[in-house]
Amino acid sequence: MFSFSQKKKGATESRFIRRMKGEDYINSTRKYLDYLEEHLANVSKAFSELSEACDGKEHWVGDDCAWHTLHHEVVHHDLSKFSKEEFVQYRDHFFSVSDADKENSAFDLAWENHKLENHHHHETAKNYTDLVHMVIDWVSMSYKFKDNPRDFYNKTKPKMNLNPEFHAFIERQFDHLESYRGKR
Repeated sequence: MFSFSQKKKGATESRFIRRMKGEDYINSTRKYLDYLEEHLANVSKAFSELSEACDGKEHWVGDDCAWHTLHHEVVHHDLSKFSKEEFVQYRDHFFSVSDADKENSAFDLAWENHKLENHHHHETAKNYTDLVHMVIDWVSMSYKFKDNPRDFYNKTKPKMNLNPEFHAFIERQFDHLESYRGKR
């Protein structure tokens, strides 16, 4: 005769089993989903902030087609992280239940897929829309880590295979952002 009592929602304890292994995966999945939810909220906030900072200064804000194209890209930001090619791999790499899960996560393949599906990374950026989206992503991460997105850019810049015009464009976006933040 087995007797189960509720400890809390989703967690059961019996005389014979203290914790189900699956609960560890549920918890790591929740942590990963919480991270994704926070990141998407930060991307939305960064899009608004950079749009306001660049309003009247950059073509992508004043041009309806460019702004709506970027808006569409941002609304679909990192959607591939919910795909079968990335979800479990990212979860197991960043929120692993065990060292073995992390080692066997196939994260490298998921990362390559992510860059192919999302051009807001310097390895796959092809145009100015991709560059603005990349800056938005960096700004969003700076909210989480409470640091300066330009510092991240400057640290990563030597590894970037972007043409000088693209670098100048990125730096101009940071100039606008810093000027905007200084006026608030």
